[in-house]
Amino acid sequence: MNGATKVRDTHLSRQAIVYLRQSTTKQVLHHQESAFNQRGLQTRLLELGWKAEQIDIIDEDQGHSAAHSAGRPGFGQLVANVGLSKIGIILGYEVSRLSRNNADWHQLLELCAIFDTIIGDADGLYHPRDFNDRLLLGLKGTMSAAELHSLRLRLDAGRLSKAARGELIQHLPTGLVRSPDQTVMLDPDQSIRERLQLVFAKFVELGTAQKVLTFFVRAGLKLPRRQTSGLFAGEVLWKDPTSASLTSILHNPAYAGAFVHGRRRADPTRQVPGRPATGRSRRPQAEWSALIPDVYPAYITWEQYEENQRRLAQNTLRIQQRLLVKQAHRSGCALLSGLVRCGHCGHALHVSYKENRFQYVCSSRSRHYGKRSCLYLTGQPIDEAVTTAFFAVLRPAEIDALETVSQEQSRTHHEVLRQLELEVLRMQYAAHRAQQQYDAVDPRNRLIAATLEDRWEAALLALRQAEEALADARRQTPQPIRVPTALRDAFANVGRRLPELWPHLTWDAKKSLLRTLITGIHLHRQPDGVVEIRIVWVGGLVSETSSRLPRFSLRGTELEQRILEVIRQGIQARRSHARIAADLNQAGLHPCRGEQFTARIVTKWKRRYRIAPPPPEQSTTWTLPEMAQHIGRDPSWIHRKISNGQIVMPPDPLERCRRFPQTEEVLHAMLKLKNHEVHQVMIPEVHNNG
Repeated sequence: MNGATKVRDTHLSRQAIVYLRQSTTKQVLHHQESAFNQRGLQTRLLELGWKAEQIDIIDEDQGHSAAHSAGRPGFGQLVANVGLSKIGIILGYEVSRLSRNNADWHQLLELCAIFDTIIGDADGLYHPRDFNDRLLLGLKGTMSAAELHSLRLRLDAGRLSKAARGELIQHLPTGLVRSPDQTVMLDPDQSIRERLQLVFAKFVELGTAQKVLTFFVRAGLKLPRRQTSGLFAGEVLWKDPTSASLTSILHNPAYAGAFVHGRRRADPTRQVPGRPATGRSRRPQAEWSALIPDVYPAYITWEQYEENQRRLAQNTLRIQQRLLVKQAHRSGCALLSGLVRCGHCGHALHVSYKENRFQYVCSSRSRHYGKRSCLYLTGQPIDEAVTTAFFAVLRPAEIDALETVSQEQSRTHHEVLRQLELEVLRMQYAAHRAQQQYDAVDPRNRLIAATLEDRWEAALLALRQAEEALADARRQTPQPIRVPTALRDAFANVGRRLPELWPHLTWDAKKSLLRTLITGIHLHRQPDGVVEIRIVWVGGLVSETSSRLPRFSLRGTELEQRILEVIRQGIQARRSHARIAADLNQAGLHPCRGEQFTARIVTKWKRRYRIAPPPPEQSTTWTLPEMAQHIGRDPSWIHRKISNGQIVMPPDPLERCRRFPQTEEVLHAMLKLKNHEVHQVMIPEVHNNG
């Protein structure tokens, strides 16, 4: 093998790596001879002096392209081990197996040169520390990258040629299938066809994709989806409808029988390395590379498809216009309409009026997925909390803070301008230097002249972009806010008198006043019913407050279990209901409605959850019927004596019933009352505590 003399003992003492790779899964499955030849490189390593236990095969990257290092864990492991001086030689069938990306390839060469690692292929061995070997390896890597580029050009040209004739085989949407002779026809499954036809019919009837989604969700209908990859590849799965799936059906021209190529374009800035299908954005119809009507069997006519697209575009435009309109003076008593946003998902909240009250509701899940709203809050307590915070900021100290924030923003903007100015200077120098290099080259050397011309144009483009960014920043320079003394005094006076005048103002006036200082409000509800209110003020200040809202129910929540645990402990300890309510309030627990627990609420919880008190000790007390039996009277007689005050005894605070101590003194006193020897009997209270 060429270059065998470059192998030294330091190399033989380390690992030898055979790197296997094939570009696609199809090659791995059907071109197995290539993998067999690559594995045969182990024999050459044995001939060079490595032992069998020193040879490792890296084959984790089978089925992945070498255009990027992302998505190739085997290559990443290889580079890491080279940097740890664990590898003496890397052997591959050819250089293109290791990398077809110049950046990754030269990084590997640099590491191999530093840590004394040999690179080999079917032609021989190369040491990156040797200038000639490194030059040859660099040339091979460049040719490998260029080969990938030329392959892509030829494949793209063939694809575009077939697309122009409408003969390119593409993935068909659900509802269209290919027969064995490659003829496209409607799906033979009638349920799939009718479900798709229902989508188009309902859109014509209802007019918006959102209403179609609502119809499907309420009707419990699912949409078919033919899987193109994964575990269920080739099968049709029925999934819950979403706004994305419905709009995808309505936007697809294949349902109108048209063959289309080039609907989406890859954006390199949005593409994830190693995932070529990512980063694609939809292009307008005028930029499609091919559009041939009447190629596929159609669910709708082409005229109906274009009408659907116009209607979808109008719906989108209306939504954008509605979002751009400042929602400050809508009718109604909700002061924060258009300002509040959901703290869970970030979407804007809308106002829902019900009789004499209103709620702030987040309906994004309902609009997009037909699910239940993620947030709906009683609006009155939130408006009151925000209004209180608004009154609090109308103080000179808060106005000073507004000036401080404004000055800080202005100072930060000047720093940004300075950095942009330096960027322009740097680009000017780069453009001037590129021009000098272009002027100095011999124009007859066309290859170098063309390269230098491209560099000059790129430098001029970067300079123009930097100048535009600087100009935009200068146009948007914020001016520091200076509050005059007279206005400051007026604000202080307003801050003192506004709470008195507030009830007499109109709803429009209140909304306008709030929006002079407030730019946004975020609401986040905690499990215990407390709503965290985050207020964003003009100038960038942020303050937080909270408000407790009534809850519909606590059942099934962690808070319910905590409350029940406190009540059970109090009942077991024979505490009064008022004492248990105090314990709950002291622990920071709150009922569904109201600020604190009361004895009446504790009684309701005890009855609802059937919390029984501990059984009384029979040897210490008598019940009222037992006492009546001992003295030979009816229990109603004792009730009458308690009612008219002849028997004075408080009820048990826990059980709310009467119990008599089992003592001779109490029994004799009751007998004397029965025989009219005394007029009144006093029963001691010591038994009430057990």
